[in-house]
Order: sequence, then structure tokens, then C-alpha cells
Amino acid sequence: MLGSAFLILGVVFLIVALYTLIIKIPKSRAQVERRTAKTKGTVKEVHVKTYQTKKKNGIGYHETHTYKADFSYNVGGTEYEIKSVPVMPAPDKGEEVDISYNPDNPSDAHADKFFANAYSNKVGGFIILAIAAVLLAIGAISLFAGA
Repeated sequence: MLGSAFLILGVVFLIVALYTLIIKIPKSRAQVERRTAKTKGTVKEVHVKTYQTKKKNGIGYHETHTYKADFSYNVGGTEYEIKSVPVMPAPDKGEEVDISYNPDNPSDAHADKFFANAYSNKVGGFIILAIAAVLLAIGAISLFAGA
């Protein structure tokens, strides 16, 4: 029973790793290749979402927060926005940030500080792949040892 759980979890991690390595990395590279122009932008708004989970001892709650930011930038006299970008740590409203954008389509942009580049995605993908391999091995050993 436990072996099956490890196998299922290993397959889930394997799917996430393959998605990261096969789809996310090429997409990230393509975005960087076409977003060659630079400008300055500002943090327009920071959205905070708070989650409460009951503590293990049953007394009180543990609070966690996630942050998303909206950015604005100007190209050729036209104002553009990037909305709902997951950020960590949370920037301050009005903070100046570097923006990379596609010179052929200035609305195609990202805030450099909060953009996961291909290298970061590759490292993360291989870490998830290693975890998947360990989970699959533990699951297989548990199943065959119990047989």
C-alpha cells in the first residue's frame, strides 16, 4: 500500500519535471530572445493574499502570505501594464524595476527581477526529476519487498 503511494507520488513529480524541462524552459528561452528592449517601470500595485491554517497543537493559526504585483512602464509615449505577477519578496508600491519587452510588441514584457529564466527552470526541473526518481525507487522497492 505504501509502495503504491510512493509510485503515484513519483509519477506526479515526474510529470511536473518533464513539463518544466520540455515545455517551460523552451518557452522561457523564447520569451527572453524576443524581449530584447529595456526600459524602467514601476510597481503600480501589490496584492497580498493571506492564508490561515490551524496549528498542529490546535491552538491558534499559522498565517502565510502570497504576493502578486502589477507593473506599469512606458514605451514611445504609450503606457503599458503587466498584471498579477507572482513576486517574492513583495516589492514596495512605486518601486522602480527593470522591464524587458519585445520591441515589435511592447505589451509582451516581463519584470526582470521577478522572471524565472531558463537556467532557474532547468535547475528546478532537474531537482524535481531527482525527487521523482527517489520516490519511484522507494515505491518499487516497497512493492517488490512486500511481494
